[in-house]
Amino acid sequence: MQEAHAQISLNPADLPSPPTAIARVVRLASDPEVTSEKLGAVIVSDPAFTAELLRTVNAPFYGLKQPVTAASRAVTVLGIRALRNLAICFAVRDSLRNSGLRAQDLELFWEDCLRRAVASRAIARAVGGISPEEAFTLGLLQDFGMLALLRANRKDASQWGTWRGLLPETRRDEELARYGITHDGIAKMLGERWGLPANFVASLAFHHDPGSAPPAARDLARVAGNADQIGALLAGHTSASLVAVRASLKRDYKIEEEAADKLLEALPGEVEAAAVGLGMRVARQPNFAQILSEANRTLVSMNVSYEELTQRLEALLKEKEQLMEQLGVANAELARLAFFDPLTGLCNRRHFDSLFRELLTHSAQEGRPISLVMVDLDKFKSVNDNYGHAVGDAVLRSCSAALLASSHDSDIKARLGGEELAVVLPDTDAHQALAAAERFREAIARGSVSTAKGPLRVTASFGVSTFVGSGARVDLDKLSTVLFEVADKALYESKANGRNRVTVGGVVR
Repeated sequence: MQEAHAQISLNPADLPSPPTAIARVVRLASDPEVTSEKLGAVIVSDPAFTAELLRTVNAPFYGLKQPVTAASRAVTVLGIRALRNLAICFAVRDSLRNSGLRAQDLELFWEDCLRRAVASRAIARAVGGISPEEAFTLGLLQDFGMLALLRANRKDASQWGTWRGLLPETRRDEELARYGITHDGIAKMLGERWGLPANFVASLAFHHDPGSAPPAARDLARVAGNADQIGALLAGHTSASLVAVRASLKRDYKIEEEAADKLLEALPGEVEAAAVGLGMRVARQPNFAQILSEANRTLVSMNVSYEELTQRLEALLKEKEQLMEQLGVANAELARLAFFDPLTGLCNRRHFDSLFRELLTHSAQEGRPISLVMVDLDKFKSVNDNYGHAVGDAVLRSCSAALLASSHDSDIKARLGGEELAVVLPDTDAHQALAAAERFREAIARGSVSTAKGPLRVTASFGVSTFVGSGARVDLDKLSTVLFEVADKALYESKANGRNRVTVGGVVR
């Protein structure tokens, strides 16, 4: 790395540009007023990106029952922030086709990018006040300038593996000595050329020196700087970087060592999930126990109290092994129970409330409609009294299956308790919600459950409420309560008027 090289001069015009359609997608995705239809119309003008988008959204990771064939529908399934990240990934990959890097080196580059992106998102979530998706996007792009350097110096492309093995600050010093320019400086030019927001570009430019960033970009740049260190840790720089990561998280965010280790422990699984979600391929990530073990072994080799550290390591590893063994089976079950009702397979109340609040926020901000459908099985108590609770459970499963089969993948289906079910319909006005609720009602009424007394048919009553956002901020707790009250009142009207019917309660604004 010490060989002298002529310094280079890069102008913005020398840097790669994203395809026109992708550049528009990235810019539009930052617009809070943009619609899925408008994004879809831009996407279809680039057949290659359209194919990539549909391939990604139809991957098993998303678990869709029906294939998605329209770009606007894919935008709805992914969400606008995830779409922007996918577009950026596509643009970067397209611009690197002639980088000179081997395929396996490009895979390692993307793996490092995902580690930084996931780390940035995790820090943003932990500290609050910073958009996790904005942080994720920054992590994806913050080292792209390094590959732009190699693209301009193709004879050095074979050295990528050596460069990758350096700690972030050491590598940046080598860039400056070798080329007279660094990847963060190039990132600034790239961000401006790609039309990214000014504060985002400033965060890219100052992620190695957050204190010098403009005030509006300082927090995001600091997140990126911490994520750079975490990325190095996950890539195998376990000793010095583990100490540095813990110290940096404590200094910048007052995150103590135990909390820092918990944050780090979750990252390998999130890296693998993010790769699937963006249509990438990464190797199996080392778990935190392995990282901690390697870090401690390295510290031993640095003459740090061999006997004391070995005893501590052995005790820690033994404790972790015991905990992992005890919690392994429980964690798998808890992961399933955390979000879904075990009897019906629908969302449980806690997960429903979280998703509902998120969708209400988007509807309010984007001025789009959202509808709530409350469902109550008719005379369900008599089913349990006359047939027993086993048949009652079978009826609940049958009705829930009918809801799942007759609803869309983007709808939220939940069991709120007992025989009370609910469906949230994003981007659905009152007229459309009435049609959907009628479809649910008919699907339930068509079903039957076998019993010793013959087939048992059950009906359900429905109440509908709708909210239409205006772009203004709302009180989520108050809005959620009002929507439930309106839908509940409509549901009881359905019961009073003979059951097995739908009543629309009105529109909340």
